[in-house]
Amino acid sequence: MKIIRLLLIIVTFSSGFPSQIVHVQQTPVIWAAEGSSVTLLCFFNIIGKNATAGSYKWYRHVVGSGPDVSNSNKLFHGRVTRVDTNQFIHGRSASITLHSVELSDSGMYYCEVIFNFGQEISGEGNGTFLNVTARESSSMMPPTMDFPTQRLFPVINIMMVALWASMLLTVLFVCYYYNHRVFPIQKT
Repeated sequence: MKIIRLLLIIVTFSSGFPSQIVHVQQTPVIWAAEGSSVTLLCFFNIIGKNATAGSYKWYRHVVGSGPDVSNSNKLFHGRVTRVDTNQFIHGRSASITLHSVELSDSGMYYCEVIFNFGQEISGEGNGTFLNVTARESSSMMPPTMDFPTQRLFPVINIMMVALWASMLLTVLFVCYYYNHRVFPIQKT
């Protein structure tokens, strides 16, 4: 990883591009139950300078031209909480929390981090797919379990019943075989 960063710095300096690079990382997939709150994680790192001021934006579907994910957008009004300035600058976090998620909130979300060092530099993440599940399906399992695990429980239950049934039949067969072959019934 250090070698890749070093190569990026060397390429940046030698190619005439600005010497600042913003790397943005997002969680690829997040599952949430309808009506819950979910944090869309976004962390960044700047190579070349220490940042003391900057901003960040979240977009739905397309970076830069997709709907803005903020309280000023009527689709998300009053449902978005942003990290404070201290968390942004010192914690390198551009995360947001989306409250009272709806099924229609499912989709791709992109984080863009912007700084101005005499010229604007920015970086964006690869996106986070938010999958909001219906309230009924999420209430069947404990909240700490993720959705794929919840779907496995019926299959595991069926497999366990089949295993116990096969073990019981095996024991019955062995008992029957043992009683009739080893100790045949003798007529007197």
